Amino acid sequence: MSLAVGFRQKAAVLWHTQRIKRVVREIGGLGPHTLVSVAEITCDDPACPGPVTQITILGLDLRRNVLVVHRPAAEVAAANLQMFSR
Repeated sequence: MSLAVGFRQKAAVLWHTQRIKRVVREIGGLGPHTLVSVAEITCDDPACPGPVTQITILGLDLRRNVLVVHRPAAEVAAANLQMFSR
């Protein structure tokens, strides 16, 4: 793998991570003081076909909400994030 391909893959993951954060903030009506974290991680379940996307929301009340979407970040759509709607 060339250096350019590595940069392109990392840039694509970063772009999708920021897209998911924006969608979560819009759907949930979250303000700027709420921490939204998105990470693409490997799935521990042998039946899981690939990486999963973990979304964590931490509010000022220090309550943590975690959603795991069993899809790579590039395949996560707004319909997968309706759990965060208020």
